[in-house]
Amino acid sequence: MHKRAYEGHGLAGLWADLKDRLHKDYGRANARLGFLRSPAGTGRVLWIKTDDDRVHARLAVETARAVRERRQDVRLVVTFEDEYPEGWVQLDKLARTGYGFGPADRAAATERVLGRLAPAGVIAIGQALRPELASALTRNKVPCCLLHGRPPQGAIHCHGFPNTFSEQRAWKGRPQSDAAFLSLMAEAQVEPTFSGVAGAHARALWWLTDPHPGVVEAQVRSWRRSGLAVSDILFVGTRCVDAIALSAWDRERQPLPQGAVVWVDEARFWPALAASCHGLHLSRPPEPLLWAAIAGGRVVSAERPGDLDLLRPAPIPEISAQELWAYWQTVVAEPATARATADGLRRYFWEERRRAAAVTETLLHMVYDW
Repeated sequence: MHKRAYEGHGLAGLWADLKDRLHKDYGRANARLGFLRSPAGTGRVLWIKTDDDRVHARLAVETARAVRERRQDVRLVVTFEDEYPEGWVQLDKLARTGYGFGPADRAAATERVLGRLAPAGVIAIGQALRPELASALTRNKVPCCLLHGRPPQGAIHCHGFPNTFSEQRAWKGRPQSDAAFLSLMAEAQVEPTFSGVAGAHARALWWLTDPHPGVVEAQVRSWRRSGLAVSDILFVGTRCVDAIALSAWDRERQPLPQGAVVWVDEARFWPALAASCHGLHLSRPPEPLLWAAIAGGRVVSAERPGDLDLLRPAPIPEISAQELWAYWQTVVAEPATARATADGLRRYFWEERRRAAAVTETLLHMVYDW
């Protein structure tokens, strides 16, 4: 409902406004109409605008922090289309920075925001740069760039920062600087804590990171029939019957037995688990999980590596569900080959991270010129 409201759909927007006012959420309703205020003080305003995707919201917060480190003279306005309290806590620490809900993509709301903020430039993230705003920025000659999204209609002068191959292809023929910004937010060089705790009595740890809910039970049954289940532990990213929830596991009193199946029910476990498992297998993971897997420095495989939509192909072997157990057996049986495979992916991660850091400098120089 919120996405349609922010896209400017009439009835959806009116219903969202009414619902917010009935719940006395006047700030959100007023923001949707364009009644935003700049932070107190002087200095030009930079507007960072994101949509309702939590990955994009996190990217907006990190972008604001990077801009603030480089430029102390500007005021920052960061707007969201859904609540993001953990990010707002970080924005509270930034001087001369205001944040909250943003405007809907309606002509009147857009003109009102541009009139009230008079931004020197706009950094949009995801689907935040919609047609009315894109056209208004062009008319008013306000410079803008778009991170991690496809080029919108109307923003003919917008510079793109695609983060995936499909986005890069969509920006073809237009100004762009591609970078996997999420590689900068992935935790790297994490201690493999699960190896010594969860895997104390196991030969190896394995992780099916994101199996489809419709197939996870069959995959677990197949794993239990394989030789791996005799001595190893399997982590799964989707809830299944008889799986132990990782958040409920008492790691001090209850060692995981060989053959255990563990449901990874919280994202906070991803970095340490990715660094601890002998092998990880991907289907179509969300981006933070994908980059946690790549950053873990272990053997990673996928059913269809091309579906991961990475800017540049990663050295991730294509392994089908039918081949997976045999492949994992070779990971244990041939440690030198496994190390070489993991090292290749580790190099890929750091190359992408260095590239993203360089492109971040391009973005910051662009903002500086505004």
